[in-house]
Amino acid sequence: MKLSEHLFQISGVQYETNSNIYAIQHKKGIILIDCGFQEEQWERMQACMNRWNLKLQDITHVFLTHSHFDHAGNVWRVNQLGAKVLASPADAEKVEQGNPEMEELFGASWICGRVDQRICEGDSFFFPGDVRLRVLETPGHCRGALSFLIEVDGLKALCTGDMFFVTPFPPKDQDDVELGYMGSRDFSLTDFRASLKRLQELEFDLLLPGHYYFYGGAAAGGLLAQAYAKAMALKGEL
Repeated sequence: MKLSEHLFQISGVQYETNSNIYAIQHKKGIILIDCGFQEEQWERMQACMNRWNLKLQDITHVFLTHSHFDHAGNVWRVNQLGAKVLASPADAEKVEQGNPEMEELFGASWICGRVDQRICEGDSFFFPGDVRLRVLETPGHCRGALSFLIEVDGLKALCTGDMFFVTPFPPKDQDDVELGYMGSRDFSLTDFRASLKRLQELEFDLLLPGHYYFYGGAAAGGLLAQAYAKAMALKGEL
């Protein structure tokens, strides 16, 4: 799905895949946000890229929101392409040394990959064609979770990983939010709330979660407020 001239969603529910993958085209290649897991999702991602004349071999960078299987399980395939993989220090360790928690949760073997660069809060990356990516540390869903504020085509797109998702709210013509998975061994409700609170301070045009639907428009910030209110209503430290 083409979200702007150089921004695409190339995996997600509309392609019958579990998690979202976003592609940003710059003058010297393609950036991915996350890379999914298992061969079937990889192949469907490729098919979607082909529709938009995006070539797998043109991928230069893959930024990981976190190291859960459905977002980082294909890192080893990215390594084979020669693209650069970037992740938080906490999640880089799991990608490279193994992730038993994800093996238990998904019932599949973790194939270790290589992370080429550890990234942290405030890191900014500039790509040819006026593309900028800023790294935001947003722990909670897991200890090393990251969000990314991307500037492309005159828009600001906020990638939030698995913090929360946009969902329909039938029968009314409005949207709701669903909080992300809270069963990770390193989940922290305190960090989760703090991350949602600080994201509300950002200005952006597109909200790009790790699952389900993207959202654009003036009400995007309101969805963050909804997610924060739901997180604050939770009891105790999960």
